[in-house]
Amino acid sequence: MNIRHVLCGLLAATALACGSPAGAAEPVHLSFWYPVDLGGGLAKVIDGLVADFDKAHPDIQVTPTYTGSYDTTLQKIQAAKMAGTLPDVAVTEISSVPVLGALGAARPLDALIAGEGGKKFLDKFWPSMLLNCVYDGKVYGIPFQRSTPVMYYNKDAFKAAGLDPDKPPLTWDELVADAEKLTKRDGDRVTQWGLELPLEAFNWFYYALVYSNGGQSLSPDGTKALWDQPPELAALGFWHDLVNKYKVTPAYTPWNDGPQEFAAGKVAMIWHSTGSQAFMRQNVKFAWGLGRIPKHAQFGPPSGGGNLMLYATDPARQKAAWSFIVWLSDAKQAARWSIASGYLATNVASWDLPEMKALVNEHPEVLVTKAQLADAKAEPASAKYAPARDILNALIKDVLANKAQLEPAVKEAVANANAAMAKQ
Repeated sequence: MNIRHVLCGLLAATALACGSPAGAAEPVHLSFWYPVDLGGGLAKVIDGLVADFDKAHPDIQVTPTYTGSYDTTLQKIQAAKMAGTLPDVAVTEISSVPVLGALGAARPLDALIAGEGGKKFLDKFWPSMLLNCVYDGKVYGIPFQRSTPVMYYNKDAFKAAGLDPDKPPLTWDELVADAEKLTKRDGDRVTQWGLELPLEAFNWFYYALVYSNGGQSLSPDGTKALWDQPPELAALGFWHDLVNKYKVTPAYTPWNDGPQEFAAGKVAMIWHSTGSQAFMRQNVKFAWGLGRIPKHAQFGPPSGGGNLMLYATDPARQKAAWSFIVWLSDAKQAARWSIASGYLATNVASWDLPEMKALVNEHPEVLVTKAQLADAKAEPASAKYAPARDILNALIKDVLANKAQLEPAVKEAVANANAAMAKQ
């Protein structure tokens, strides 16, 4: 026999025995969309996680695609639903759950969760992180890129102002008192703001103030704005006073500018996402710490961030996509994402892993983010809420800038918001 034929036969037999591509089924290729609103090289972290999943699951291969901000990602998913080009999995902002559930874009996960152990599977996650995962009695999201607002503060600035650098303010009154001491002026020009509450489309810090004052913002059925109720009025009134009475915070700071201004020493205290920790660790050169969102009636930061949601319609792709979701939300991966980003480790078991314990040892301020999980509230959300959210954002800007009086402006905004939601 020709030696070449012998070698070819041996190679073919070896290939069959090892499961060569020629004899193996084609892997399921999944599309994965994700938004990362913050800095710190997080896109590379996502790419690394996906690469490790692909290596461990050769029968499933995932293609990650960065899709911009949360709002941009929502718009792309809505457009993809109409075009029939939905991704298989996407990280989607939590208030979008009812919107995309009602649209029929996102798929309910209850049957898949039941196959994974049902309540036992859901019990892996912090209860407050599950609040914005349900629509119409069904689970649509698995917590992953989740956050709460937290207060970053400049310890060096605290010392210079005669404040205890280990005791950030815990109440509204303490917040005002500290912010007044921390605000620096050169004539009429502010050289260091005591406090900044950056404003973005989701009105996160309005909810933080409302919840800390015992309010709700949106009716339980998701159809009525409650901004004209006493706790809500007082919350926006307090923010107005921070700007116009105490003059310790600017009327408007864009969301993405906040961490940059804190790192530059232009502000001594800033409310921002727990997910900003990666940026702070990389860019802030002075001593800084984390504090809770101060309370008035109670502690109660709003939940935020994004859930893993399934959009695949084909059963085989759903099964593969669910495998990816389960893997990505497991304790080890959740810890890896939290350590790299500053987003909350949503899997309770993550906090017992050696790598998380090492992070806490190096950055004990992380425990503040964990403590807030016990008090976190659901972010206002409903299938009808989108136009109301935009009306609220405009209201906040006008009130803070003194372009509108608080009570009349709120009354008008509530009427407009309720009318807009009734049309949805």
